[in-house]
Amino acid sequence: MSEVTTILLVDDDRSVLKAWKRVLQLAGYSVETAGDGATAMAVARQIQPGLIITDRSMPGMNGIELCYRVRREPKLANTPLVLATAKPETVIGAPVWDDLWLKPVSVETMCGSIQRLLTLDAGC
Repeated sequence: MSEVTTILLVDDDRSVLKAWKRVLQLAGYSVETAGDGATAMAVARQIQPGLIITDRSMPGMNGIELCYRVRREPKLANTPLVLATAKPETVIGAPVWDDLWLKPVSVETMCGSIQRLLTLDAGC
């Protein structure tokens, strides 16, 4: 039996966290949540998730800054990152995240992206 992958969801909108957490749990993932970037970094250091999904727009540390900080942490640097945003982003230079979701995102898009990033045959 394979180990369950833990996904860290980061969003300041509690309704998004609740809905996405439920979808991912039903797909068989373990899910931790954080409401801001600073909390997300602390949780990520502690649990070393298999994947981090973060919202772009949050007070304090936004999702882009969180992605940069994760990439600078030796134990987290290779963690797949998904940036979710309500507005299409213009990015100067190469993005540090592995996938970009435009909100609202469908369950099919979420699951396909997660499976691709985790290279799993199961889940979602």
